[in-house]
Amino acid sequence: AFAASSVAEAINVPVDTTSGRLLEVMAKRPTIVQRVEQGRSTGYLILALGGIGIAVGLYRIGVQLRVARRVRSQLRKVEQPAKDNPLGRVILAATGKTDGGTKDNAEQLQSKLDEAICREVPQLEKGCKVLKLLAAVSPMLGLLGTIIGLIATFQGMGAFGGVDPAVMASGIAQALVTTLLGLVVAVPLLFMHAFLSAGAGAMVQTLEERSAGLLASSLSKVPAQHDPGVD
Repeated sequence: AFAASSVAEAINVPVDTTSGRLLEVMAKRPTIVQRVEQGRSTGYLILALGGIGIAVGLYRIGVQLRVARRVRSQLRKVEQPAKDNPLGRVILAATGKTDGGTKDNAEQLQSKLDEAICREVPQLEKGCKVLKLLAAVSPMLGLLGTIIGLIATFQGMGAFGGVDPAVMASGIAQALVTTLLGLVVAVPLLFMHAFLSAGAGAMVQTLEERSAGLLASSLSKVPAQHDPGVD
């Protein structure tokens, strides 16, 4: 290659200035499973909580998307309320079709609408608090693992009376890996919580808007009362 090249042509030749130590370090680089094992019990606990949170989040996202699709379908058929969606149940409660009673006055109608919406809100926001809790706990557990790893490092240094890289490596690895796992778990949980909160808020707003429309329609149908004191 050198003989075939011209004088003006530059040739890049890789040179290992570490005398082979770099290749040895890269060969001993731990895998993802080994990294997780370095987190020990705290790391496994973080991953377990993350798995639970992601399972809950994916399930609630699926449920919320299905409910949102039914609410959109109900908006196109407001005159035909159905019990399989929150908006339909609110409309049924307002019109009194569920009880078969007579039409209520404006105050009673407003009370029934508020009660119907209050029954729907917990179902729409279900799972959000769990995701918020797990997203907040995961980094704290990562910090706990960091402290445990640092304590183990200093205890090893005190027991051997000096700085032994082999002793320090285990504790420092645990300290860093648990912090990493806590952040990796918290980020997707926060995104899921934000998505579910936004979707639930949008549907609650739709229920309140439709309730206000039903109340205004009911008030417009109330006949004006004649005041006997006015001729």
